[in-house]
Amino acid sequence: MNKLSFEEWKNSMSFMIDDDFDNNFLLSIEPLTKYINLNCVRFSSIEDLSAFLTEEDNFTPIEKLKAFVSLIGLSEERLKRVVSLLRYRYNGEEFRTEWDVKRISKTIQDDVDFRLLLIDFFINGRNSELGKEIPLYYMRNFKLNEPNFIEDLKGFKYVERILNDNEIIDKYSNRVGAHVEKIIQSKLDSYKVQTNNTLKYEIQKEFPLLNKNIDFLIPSVDAPIILIESSYNITTGSGQSKRADQLVEFYGILMRHNANHRANKIIMLNYCDGFGWVGRQNDLHRIYDASDFVFNQKTLNVLDEILNQYYPKQ
Repeated sequence: MNKLSFEEWKNSMSFMIDDDFDNNFLLSIEPLTKYINLNCVRFSSIEDLSAFLTEEDNFTPIEKLKAFVSLIGLSEERLKRVVSLLRYRYNGEEFRTEWDVKRISKTIQDDVDFRLLLIDFFINGRNSELGKEIPLYYMRNFKLNEPNFIEDLKGFKYVERILNDNEIIDKYSNRVGAHVEKIIQSKLDSYKVQTNNTLKYEIQKEFPLLNKNIDFLIPSVDAPIILIESSYNITTGSGQSKRADQLVEFYGILMRHNANHRANKIIMLNYCDGFGWVGRQNDLHRIYDASDFVFNQKTLNVLDEILNQYYPKQ
């Protein structure tokens, strides 16, 4: 079969359309939303908020911290800046790198002084020790002392919107990336049922030749014929250039292998989709050149054609 032209591949890029997936993603925030609705009355008390952010019950402390800072409009990134100030100015640390939210949550649980400084800031804003050095803009939604704000947090729709907008449970792009692999797997399973019941494949196995876990190895890591790597990007970023660098390197290794093992040729099939790739056409073109074949959600039929040509029927 012929490889899709670059223009055909690029022009077939699209959003991942699966309404069931999207609805399930939106519903995944429901348990945490209801939990916030029931517990928000605790947010105005230093003692109760301290317990909320340290106890593991229906949710982990880090899940609750992420939700809480979103509800008061601080955001995880701004929380990191505030904690950096606390560490540098109040704890006198030799400051080198910022802490991630996981480290911040663990310190809230383990260090009482650290926890009380932060919670005082969350509740009292500019009237707290930390708040004196924080821009008012950061604290514009610090309203835990206002009964009307607590009433708002009792509303399901209000809290659900904030948590969904901030993608508290998981990043939509991460979930889509995992779902894309399920789309490919479903296509392979369908081919096995309808066309060739001898088809075998392995998922996420380390392939020694490339020293990397490969998304799909057909039929196996020990005797590969086809390798499939997948990538879905909603937005653009430098990570796409790194991805292209990696795939170009892999393809070079495969070409050298194929030149020396002509009877055991391995082909590389790359799945790229999402309008983020349209915005990084130079990187997309590099991936195209580092592929024997390419496809995406709108050109899934390519996978059938490749299997027909390269996978042996018994």
